[in-house]
Amino acid sequence: MKLARYWARESGEAIGPGGSRARVEARGWSNASLEAARQLARTMARRIAETLVSGQAPPRYPYGDRPLPEPIVREFADAAGGDPHAVVTRNAYGALVLSARHLMFVDIDREEAPALAAAGDLVSGILSLFGKAAPAAAPAEDPVVADVRRVAESAGIAARLYKTAAGYRAIVTSARFEPDGRSEGLLRQFGADPLYVRLCRAQQSYRARLTPKPWRCGLAGPPVSFPFDTPEREARFRGWEAEYAAASARYATCRYLAAVGGARTAPEFDELIQLHDRETKATASLPLA
Repeated sequence: MKLARYWARESGEAIGPGGSRARVEARGWSNASLEAARQLARTMARRIAETLVSGQAPPRYPYGDRPLPEPIVREFADAAGGDPHAVVTRNAYGALVLSARHLMFVDIDREEAPALAAAGDLVSGILSLFGKAAPAAAPAEDPVVADVRRVAESAGIAARLYKTAAGYRAIVTSARFEPDGRSEGLLRQFGADPLYVRLCRAQQSYRARLTPKPWRCGLAGPPVSFPFDTPEREARFRGWEAEYAAASARYATCRYLAAVGGARTAPEFDELIQLHDRETKATASLPLA
């Protein structure tokens, strides 16, 4: 899992052959020390500035190629110690995110199709013109739920399925998966968002947002970005964080729908799944955000 415990923001400057000057800021990271993160930030800022004054475009890095600049809120360490197997961080727009090394989260950006319900309404309407009642029919299973169930049963795995504001989320509960090329096939079978699939491989972890997106709660994003290079900037963020906590308390991030492929859960995942359901308010009757 790509993770950096120390982050810093520093500036760098360069002067071009014709006297043009560029000054930029960059983030640096390290797992060793804050000073190492600062040194990397200064080096990166200077290199970007040198590139700009030379007339070249600044370098572009593949999506998710670097550790994400997110402060660590909580770590879940293995019993034997070493690197954590899961962490809770705060992402760029202020939401809490759970990242896990082996617990597969699947982000499925598909809305439920209303076609079946609409067809039923049409039949009922036509029959009512002739004074007849439509026969009662068993409710059809959501096509997305049916697809997830089919994939889980075919792969011999169990999963929990949730509705989100923009689609669905699945958690594979019965087996460990490494976030590498071998697991990408299963993510694609589930219909996972392609950018999410790439991010999982690049960050060597699976991610699930625990708290709502601020704009869905009627709140703008944070006024400053992490890392905070002055106490004033951190104070501004803390003020926003308190507003966000109050606004997001009225919303759920996802809603639990069903267990598919059975109800098996590996014991090592119990704590993380309980945390997920508690923080997302998955069983509460609240609007999704």
